[in-house]
Formats: sequence, structure tokens, C-alpha cells
Amino acid sequence: MSVKIEVKSCDDGAKVRRRAVAQSVLDVFGNGLPDLKLLAFFDDKDWQPFKDHWGKENRGFYRPIKEGIFQSPIWPSDAMQCIFVDDDDPSSSLPLKQDVDHVIYLHGSTCAGEVGLIMTFSHELQHFIQYGFNRKLWAENLLLPHLPREVIDITGLNWPDFPAEREARTVAKRTGMKLCGADAVNKYIDRRISESITQKEVDDWRFSQRVDPSISYDLAGETRRIFQRLKPFRQHLEELLDQQGADADFKNLDLAEYFDDADDHAVRLG
Repeated sequence: MSVKIEVKSCDDGAKVRRRAVAQSVLDVFGNGLPDLKLLAFFDDKDWQPFKDHWGKENRGFYRPIKEGIFQSPIWPSDAMQCIFVDDDDPSSSLPLKQDVDHVIYLHGSTCAGEVGLIMTFSHELQHFIQYGFNRKLWAENLLLPHLPREVIDITGLNWPDFPAEREARTVAKRTGMKLCGADAVNKYIDRRISESITQKEVDDWRFSQRVDPSISYDLAGETRRIFQRLKPFRQHLEELLDQQGADADFKNLDLAEYFDDADDHAVRLG
């Protein structure tokens, strides 16, 4: 496991504190992280292109670094300089080399408070763990938010309904309570609900409010259950899988295991 922490701040004290908080989160996870090269980038401002792309309520994200990932949205140059570093190999024909293969990015507003930094970083680390140890489940869950709007409306699904997200929220709350205490976490969630700028964000935080972090989460079982719930929309899921093309993370997925072909009657939305 190799985690490269980069904290941006013109305030040296804040920089030291945020790095220490980030390290305390890594200490909680201990040896439970995959043996992959990760950059954890803590910004000192909110990067608007990310907000425009993922929504104004976005606090951060995890991504494996793949071909085309930097094309849209535009990435901050400071983060790029941590991902691509000088290549000291004299035999290399390129001046830069890719130094990490995965990235967690947190907006500056997320890093401003200790509880928010801890919970968001823990949340994204859990997605990193899902990728590293349960890549099939990670990839299957990544299909779900891209279902057509009509399917989302018919099923009433919301972001926290997706199993990988539920697990990440559970881990985030558990880690927050371990490092900051239950009272601080509950007050933080209450404040986030009162300050939410979209109904989606309100629903998201209300879900976190209800989560019992003492209960372990069955990601495999819950993923099976939600795919069976989405059985009438198999066609749309298969189309989403086809759209992944040559992406190796999706190449060997077979959604047939979640569906009974004899009883499957796909719903067509026109």
C-alpha cells in the first residue's frame, strides 16, 4: 500500500493539521488498504469544473486513473503535478512519468472542518478498497447511477440506495465516530442537513443520519438484491455495460448471474 498525501494551503498550521487528520484516518484503516499507488489530494479551494461535472453538492471523489480521465472535466494543475512527476530515468523518452494509479480528491470546503475531512476521506477510501478487493462489485455498482432518468424516477432510487455508496457512508460514519466521537458526527450531519442546497443532498445526509455504523454491511448480498430489484430494466443495464467498451474493469462482467432468463421481461422505455 502506497498513499501519497498532498495538502494545499498557504497556512502552514492548517497544512500540518490536515495532514495529521488525514494520517489518522489512514491509521484507522491500517493494513486494510489495497497494495495500489494512491494520491490523496486535499485542495485549499473548491475546484469549480468538478462541481460543474458532478454537482454543486460534490465534496470529493475517488477515481482510478485511466485513459481519457483528464479530458473532461479539467483538472487542477496542482493535482496534475502530483500525478505526473519528473522522470529521472535517462533512458526515458518522456520528461514526465505517472507516479500514482489512483486519486482521491477533496474540495477545500470539505477540508475546512475536521469531521467533514475525516468522513469524506474515509468514504472515498472505502471506494478505493472496493476497487482493490471487490472490483467486480465496484464496477457493477458504478453502472447504477448511469441508468436512464426514467428508470431512476420509476424506481425512486437515490444515490444512497446504491450498495457501494451505502457501504462507503457506513464506513465514513464509523470512522468519524471513532476519531471525533458520536456527538461531533451527529452535530455535523445535522448541520449539513440544515445547510443543504439540493433535495438530493438533504436525502443523502438524512440517510447518513439513520445509518447504524455498528452493523457490518453485506456489499455482495445488497448488490445482488438491487440488481434483482432492477430486473425489469436489464436491457438498460446491459447497454450501460456495453458502453464501457474495452475498459478492463468491466470486461469480464456478466450480469446474467443476477437475472433468471426464463422469467426476465425487460421494460422498454421509449
